[in-house]
Amino acid sequence: MKTIIKSIACALALTTTVAFAHPTEDKTSNNRPEATFESSAFVTADANLRVAIKKNAPQKVYLTLKNNEGQVLFAETIGKSEMAYAAKINVSDLTDGNYQLEIVSGKNRVVKQLNLSSKKVEVKRQVTVE
Repeated sequence: MKTIIKSIACALALTTTVAFAHPTEDKTSNNRPEATFESSAFVTADANLRVAIKKNAPQKVYLTLKNNEGQVLFAETIGKSEMAYAAKINVSDLTDGNYQLEIVSGKNRVVKQLNLSSKKVEVKRQVTVE
């Protein structure tokens, strides 16, 4: 009789443990929101900033180019219905230095650092006297 009671108690304990068990949190996830867009940006040799954005959800995307002082040099709002965007921004008039390209949509924010520097032109002169 004692062994039957012990068996029933063990089975009951095991059953309640399984019944109230819940999955634990995944410690590897960093609880970041899912990205609503993908972006790429680069400066071409002819002083143009190329920006491409592909949206995964119909949300507004805000694109801004700022200098070191935080002044907005370029701003564009991409509407909800426009799922792909590409732009060519002429940066030849900007002085050499660091700039920030900021792309924001909802809780997602991407900041790309740009370093603009012009190539120095070297002129070789040769004088021939006859």
